[in-house]
Amino acid sequence: MAPKYKKTKLKMALTKLQDGHQKRQRATEIRDMKEAALAAAPKKTASQQAASGNTSSAALKAQKKAMSKLPPPPYYNHDTILLIGEANFSFAKSLALEILNRGDIITATTLDTFTTMMEKYPDAQENVKELEDAGATVLFEVDATKLSKIKSFKGKRFSKIVFNFPHAGAGIKDQDRNVVSNQKLMRSFFESATPFLADTDLGDKKPGEIHVTVKTGLPYDLWNIKRLAAGTGLLGNKTSFPFKPVQYPGYEHRRTIGFKEGVSQGDNVEIANKSPKTFVFVKKTAKEADMAKESETANIRKRKRAGEDVSDDEE
Repeated sequence: MAPKYKKTKLKMALTKLQDGHQKRQRATEIRDMKEAALAAAPKKTASQQAASGNTSSAALKAQKKAMSKLPPPPYYNHDTILLIGEANFSFAKSLALEILNRGDIITATTLDTFTTMMEKYPDAQENVKELEDAGATVLFEVDATKLSKIKSFKGKRFSKIVFNFPHAGAGIKDQDRNVVSNQKLMRSFFESATPFLADTDLGDKKPGEIHVTVKTGLPYDLWNIKRLAAGTGLLGNKTSFPFKPVQYPGYEHRRTIGFKEGVSQGDNVEIANKSPKTFVFVKKTAKEADMAKESETANIRKRKRAGEDVSDDEE
């Protein structure tokens, strides 16, 4: 028995060693890509830097003045925050540098690779650098629907999981198919994220929250975010409130497809007239979840009998 035990132990040690080597190799690759991208980026002249700095400073002062008239954002120093689907990381940067004055409690993620992010959002690299300098964790290639695949998330729970302006980015022009595509994304995200919410039953001080911000009006209202969350049987709607970009100094909304000069619009114009709203969801107890699932199933049957179309993602 002893040789077999030693063999198993040796195998485990080798596996651990290989995992460590792969992590170090991946970190080196990302660092090299960042350095290469930085070296390739065109350098600004002193006058350009000064003009940019003055503009940014004036814009931030105006934002802060407007912000003082609004209630504070619902993010606090005692939180542990997971940001999903960041585009140019300007929301994460605003939280770390302007709202919380710390980055160590923030994990900011994107589905993009570092290279793809640079191609889509030219302003992202500097934001990422400032985030990391503030102590935040920045992760690339994180699929919102498969969070359990992220090894560094194992055993972790977050008090706030935030997904701002989610979109499948499938480029589907047909509205009905586009809606279904985004419903699938959100349903899978809710199921993926719920296990990572802080839970008082597991010893956490307060139950965690999922924050999802979407535009209002068509086609976004057709997503029916609240019904999708309830349909999982895992979550309940706690509240909702208007999302005000001015509350987050330095935040610049970006679309999933990227930012293109002459086509895309800055200064949050693309969301200013869409009255975006943040929905807050909390985990249900096991009993509440079972009751909610039964209620949703009965509701779907009723709607089918009435002849209403019900998508696969609602069943």
